[in-house]
Amino acid sequence: MPDLKMVKYGLFAIHDTGAPAGRDDYTTLIMLHGLVWHSGIFGRMPQFAAKHGARLVLMNRRDYPHTSPYTEEELKPLHAGASASFESAHSLREYVRCRGRDLYDFLQEFIVAERIPLKGGIILAAWSFGVVFTTSLLANAPSFSRSGDVNVALYLRCVLNYAPPSHVLGYSYLPGGYNPLVDETIPTEERAKRFQGWVTGHYHHGESLSTLELRTPLSEPKPTIETMTSEEIASSLDAAPGRPDGSDELLRNAGVQLGLFEELRLRAYFPSETSSSEWDDVKLRYVWCDQAAGEAVYTKYRLEAEFEAAEKAGRKRRSLEMTRVRGTNHFFHWSQPERALLVFLGDGNAADALDYPVQ
Repeated sequence: MPDLKMVKYGLFAIHDTGAPAGRDDYTTLIMLHGLVWHSGIFGRMPQFAAKHGARLVLMNRRDYPHTSPYTEEELKPLHAGASASFESAHSLREYVRCRGRDLYDFLQEFIVAERIPLKGGIILAAWSFGVVFTTSLLANAPSFSRSGDVNVALYLRCVLNYAPPSHVLGYSYLPGGYNPLVDETIPTEERAKRFQGWVTGHYHHGESLSTLELRTPLSEPKPTIETMTSEEIASSLDAAPGRPDGSDELLRNAGVQLGLFEELRLRAYFPSETSSSEWDDVKLRYVWCDQAAGEAVYTKYRLEAEFEAAEKAGRKRRSLEMTRVRGTNHFFHWSQPERALLVFLGDGNAADALDYPVQ
């Protein structure tokens, strides 16, 4: 697969399939990537956008190829986060708020410049660690001042969370869980390699929280990374933001230690009872893959239980739709790109189609 062509767009870089011919009611799907795997990992999806009457926009977040890197001033809160002080928590909160603002400003500019149709609207999707940034948008957008006549909230058909691990939403780690990155029986220099095999594997889980498979993937299908060529991996992965001093890894560690990710989730998903912002009406979709590593599936159970408890208590909450994608792992957008596109666009039949071919 050739490298995905990315174009600098403000602070970010995007690959845009453009408006489908002859349509003025198309839906625009904007996708943010996760940790170290950038938009190249979605590179098999664009070829199917026109076929299904959609516009697909793949976005590289800052610090990834072709984007604006963070400044030293912007990175200060991340370096201070390890101190776990009140001051560092306040600074980190402002850092994450600014990342939500970056996304908000992009949406405003993109809607106007590209004449996005209100009728079709936008599905704003984020995969894995990228969910931190859309959660920040939902938590903070009501406080952002609007420029011009564009009401971004009215364009959003939904914000879509695609398979985030539990800690990204501020939930506790899975009790008894496993992650090669912190397995002290594995030599330090081998952990990253083992992690990629683990996170791209397929797992057989039962139908309850107590029957999650936490360690051993299936022998077939093979882990996704074993099906990729070295060129495909190189065109999809940038390790720098995930290194110990990288911007994503610093944010991940500080966000967990200081409880910021939990704070963001609560503010984003359970708006204030006194709030009357149009942002409160933006729907939340949660897409989970039932053969992903246990921590990502665990998130489904935590989120589901939290919303059920909120409903029973009569608590104000965002509208939530949960979609299970059967027979798929954390990287199913790579092995089944057309099916992934359909699922993200809201096709329930594609989500249930166990006989969908690997492409």
